[in-house]
Amino acid sequence: MNTNAPIKISIITVCKNSKRFLTETIESVISQTYQQIQYIIIDGASSDGTLEIINAFSSKIDKWTSE
Repeated sequence: MNTNAPIKISIITVCKNSKRFLTETIESVISQTYQQIQYIIIDGASSDGTLEIINAFSSKIDKWTSE
């Protein structure tokens, strides 16, 4: 095991109908300076515009699902 390798951190946002707060949440995560972050969003089949926000930031999100 290489003890000098950077540790990868996963940040998971779980949401449903979170249009009101999601942009601020995503911007907070992607503004972090630590480079080894994996960002995952799990959405509960939102119907309020949450998916449009996720799509707008999709290039900054490693994985996302809506179910």
